[in-house]
Amino acid sequence: MSGGLLKALRSDSYVELSQYRDQHFRGDNEEQEKLLKKSCTLYVGNLSFYTTEEQIYELFSKSGDIKKIIMGLDKMKKTAC
Repeated sequence: MSGGLLKALRSDSYVELSQYRDQHFRGDNEEQEKLLKKSCTLYVGNLSFYTTEEQIYELFSKSGDIKKIIMGLDKMKKTAC
């Protein structure tokens, strides 16, 4: 994989949150936004079925430590989700 795909941010850099909000969250928008700002979870969708955990690790480890990678599988189609 070539460089230039990701740019690591300093820990004090401001990152704007997306408009996505968890519909099942039990609390107000302000509380959810506060928790999202502390979150260190990244969701990456629309991956090729042939994408490996090793490829994900190699790419995202350039931006910082990775604690865990979870790759989902659609139960019906048996494809990555």
